[in-house]
Order: sequence, then C-alpha cells, then structure tokens
Amino acid sequence: MLYIKNGTIIDPVENRIYLGDIQVEDGKISGIMEREGNGAAVKEPTFSKEDRMIDAKGLMIAPGLVDVHVHFRDPGFTYKEDIHTGAQAAAKGGFTQIVLMANTKPCVDHVETLSYVLEKGRETGIHISSCANVTMNMAGK
Repeated sequence: MLYIKNGTIIDPVENRIYLGDIQVEDGKISGIMEREGNGAAVKEPTFSKEDRMIDAKGLMIAPGLVDVHVHFRDPGFTYKEDIHTGAQAAAKGGFTQIVLMANTKPCVDHVETLSYVLEKGRETGIHISSCANVTMNMAGK
C-alpha cells in the first residue's frame, strides 16, 4: 500500500480544497481521508513494513493534467522527440492525457499514420489522442 499524507487535496468534482491523506492499493486510490483543520488525522492507518508512506506536507494532490496541444514529432522527427520519450516527460510533469498535433512527417492525414500514432500511444502509461488533418498534406485544399 502507498499512503500519501498531509497533502492539500484539490477535488474539482466537489469543488473543494482541503488537507488530507490518500491511500493507494494496486495502483488505484482506495481511500481518501480528510484531516481536521489543525492537521490532525481522524484515524491514522496501520502500516506494515512493506507499505510506503510519502509526506506531502506543503504539496498539492490533484487529478492528472490534460494538454490538448502537444508536439511529440513522431513520425518523422523522432531525433527531436518520439511518442515514448514525450509521454515519459508528460507523466513526470503530472499529465495523464495529451492530444498530439498532426503536423508530423508524414502528417496525420491517412488512417495508417493515425493508427501508428495511437498504437504507439497505447504503449505508454498515459492517455494519448491525436488530431488529424482535414486536408491531404496540410495543403488547405
């Protein structure tokens, strides 16, 4: 189990910000506990030596971020960045979903190119979508 304690939790669903703890089991949130105004826990959980605890005092705990305008340069310019390295950087920055732009080489104007981008995206740990061009070769015609 992973236990993140003393973090400032940002909850957009409830439109609230509060001090609390989050419990994670098997990669999924299994519990959220709000702390009292003085920072005291209502009930401290019991830990085993295999459990990991992170003190998030002074840090924010928020849902993953989304970026809808990303240039990963794959296909065609992978010497600059590819989908795998771009996804790693995005995840490190807190992004869980991104939308790739279609101005690659070849540009995303065929099903095959779009399928390539989306398949590569499925191999990463984040959600990757892609724009596609409305016109062939981005010619505007």
